[in-house]
Amino acid sequence: MIIDPPSFQKGSFLLTKDYQRVLRRLPDLLSPQGTVLACMNDPAYGEDFLIDGVTREAPGLRFVERLKNPPEFPDIDAQSGLKALVFRQG
Repeated sequence: MIIDPPSFQKGSFLLTKDYQRVLRRLPDLLSPQGTVLACMNDPAYGEDFLIDGVTREAPGLRFVERLKNPPEFPDIDAQSGLKALVFRQG
């Protein structure tokens, strides 16, 4: 499963409020050995935002790895660029 909501979509999605609701639904949506690719591209939040959110809202998932960004999209600071994190159930 891939989750890649917008960081901010006026009137529809607010990262700091709504991503947690998405994460809470993961255990019900995944198969017993399910894998999640959780993405976030907000420069104000680092990968810990996702890792902590999954730990709190979907404790059955474990962090596996952060995927490297392609060289075509270099980041000045790795924590401010695209974060693509893999989690697995079980």
